Amino acid sequence: MDCTACRDVISAHLDDEAEPAEVEAMDAHLASCAECRAHEVRLVQLTRAVRVHPAEDVPDLSAAILGQVDPGRSPVRVREWARYGLVVIALTQLLLAVPELIMGANGADGSVHLEHHLGAWDVALAIGLLVAAWQPERARGLLPMALALGGILVATSVLDIVEGSTLVVAEAPHALELAGVVFLWLLTKRPHARRVALT
Repeated sequence: MDCTACRDVISAHLDDEAEPAEVEAMDAHLASCAECRAHEVRLVQLTRAVRVHPAEDVPDLSAAILGQVDPGRSPVRVREWARYGLVVIALTQLLLAVPELIMGANGADGSVHLEHHLGAWDVALAIGLLVAAWQPERARGLLPMALALGGILVATSVLDIVEGSTLVVAEAPHALELAGVVFLWLLTKRPHARRVALT
């Protein structure tokens, strides 16, 4: 290997592009050629100077970013309040449903069997709300059923009130289910990315 070929292999070797046979021939030539060894030293120093340099200054944008955050509308805070709301609603639902489930609270006016079924449904919904409050990632799975329940309850309640078969006060407990739907919806909302001005 002559000096010109050796210096080409030195450059390729520094870029990890030389073949093993070329590196072996380069090493043999460098062992006997002082000028190529000196060339290799200069080339290594130049490569290090080009590749290794101080990191460029990065502007501190933390103040601009934090200035765009509205703590009063933080998605995390809304989700936390939704979880607390679900716990309150679920516990209230349980307090109202357990007597109906166990004793058939309105058994004198209607079927005890029907009261048991309604009580079981209310207890199941309360447990679902508690699970959603405990594990918010499950709220999305419960939301369609809760939306269907809330919509049907609103429709039937309005019809019953209009026909005069019930009073508004008698339908008030259904507000719990509707509130539960709202809190579930808030819990499943994904925060939207806000555009931050970094100027």
